[in-house]
Amino acid sequence: MTNAMLQRCYEYLKFLDETNAKILKGITYYGPRNLTRLAKAINLPITTVGFRLKKLIKAGLLCVTVNPNLLRLGLTKAFFIAEAKLGHHEALKELITNIDYWTYIIRCYGKMDGYCAYIAFPTNYKKELEKYFHEASKTQIFSRYNFYWITNSHFVPPDFSWYDFKKKEWQFNWRKWLDEILNAPVDLPEVLKEENSRIMVDKKDLILIKELEKNAMINFKKLAETLKITPQSVGARYQNHIIQRKLVIEYIVDIYPFPAQFSDLYNFIIDFKSEKALAKFVNASDGKPFIVSYAKIMGRNSLIVNIYILKEEFPNLIKSLNQLYRAGLINSLFYVTLDPTSYRRQTISYEFFNDGKWSYDAEAKMKKLKEISELH
Repeated sequence: MTNAMLQRCYEYLKFLDETNAKILKGITYYGPRNLTRLAKAINLPITTVGFRLKKLIKAGLLCVTVNPNLLRLGLTKAFFIAEAKLGHHEALKELITNIDYWTYIIRCYGKMDGYCAYIAFPTNYKKELEKYFHEASKTQIFSRYNFYWITNSHFVPPDFSWYDFKKKEWQFNWRKWLDEILNAPVDLPEVLKEENSRIMVDKKDLILIKELEKNAMINFKKLAETLKITPQSVGARYQNHIIQRKLVIEYIVDIYPFPAQFSDLYNFIIDFKSEKALAKFVNASDGKPFIVSYAKIMGRNSLIVNIYILKEEFPNLIKSLNQLYRAGLINSLFYVTLDPTSYRRQTISYEFFNDGKWSYDAEAKMKKLKEISELH
């Protein structure tokens, strides 16, 4: 994490009180645009919500983005992790970014020394992507890899039930978390249910979503300049397409709950005994400050989970997961440490959507893959 990000974390903790905590959590459910709705939902005066938001924004502490419903954009999400052969890490990175449709890439260490990536890929070309990685595995760039098609990710809203506002410190109650998992509902959340992908957007919708992925608080006037339509038309499109068609799953409040120098970021792959066991885990894990996001591997009772946690609490996390194994909920787990300073992100690849469909030049990508392999 950079010095600027570290400073932002300290400033955020200084600003954090029970009122700001309610606002930050409320935004993830109701968004940052309709302050009347937000204020009513979290039972605060609209003047208080407006003043607090302006103060957080002015201090550079509030960044809100959106999590697109990829399946309604005609895209399917994938997760890829590979171990680079010695001296080939940059080649592995180039191999991944060659796909164009990657959305997130980060360096990983531990059980695999290489890169993790999330990809939002055209559903009609799923076989082409599988073939791409199969051919890539024949090169000298990486030694092993895992590739999965996954559901939309769910980003856990900021929750401060484990935070002591008077002492200004987090209090971890692992025993309570385990009890909550064992007694949690067994219904799978909607976001993790596998559904058919379908295109419910046009090019302007995708450009609008792309801008909201960068800043969900951008005003309609600026969006109108980008879309080359009136602000009124932007508002109508936002309401009638983005909201009514449920093209956005949730709003993401980008915050760092723990100081960076005392924390680590991990990626876990957890295999559960059953879908009910998986459902228990996720239903009890919303609101836990160490869980960033999760997605279900399609066709399996497995989760891809991103975790950001204090170093001193990591052994307790592993101990808790082992207890879930002994309780018969978990089959196995795999994890790697992630390097936040290497993190790169990009929005959905709207530029490859034309005439109502996505494009992918598989032949050109295979040719480039060969060039990358020969060069390295």
